[in-house]
Amino acid sequence: MKQNTTEKMNIGLIDVDSHNFPNLALMKISGYHKSKGDCVEWWNGFKHYDMVYKSKIFDETYSHDPDYVINADKIIKGGTGYDLQNKLPEEIEHHFPDYYLYGGGVLKHTDS
Repeated sequence: MKQNTTEKMNIGLIDVDSHNFPNLALMKISGYHKSKGDCVEWWNGFKHYDMVYKSKIFDETYSHDPDYVINADKIIKGGTGYDLQNKLPEEIEHHFPDYYLYGGGVLKHTDS
C-alpha cells in the first residue's frame, strides 16, 4: 500500500449483496476516496488494488460472501451482514455519497 499520503491510491469496491440496490456505505467510501484524488472503481479480479472494501448488508441466508482471491494490499470488510458493531470511520460516515457510483446518479441533488 502506498505510504505517502500524496500518492493516489487504487481502490476497489465489492457490493457482496449485489442485488442492484444502491449501497450507501460504498457510495460514501467512493465519495471520500474520490475527493482525495484516489482512483475508485468496482473490483476487477484481474487488477491489483491498494485497498478493497467489501460491503455486505444481509447475512449468509440472503447473500453469500464468495471465497475468491482478492489481489489487494488491504481488504476491509464492513456492513451489518458481517457485524452489527462495525462502523464507518467518522470522516467517511459524514462524507457526501458518490451518487454516480451506480451508473448515472441514484438521486438528484437539488438546491431548493
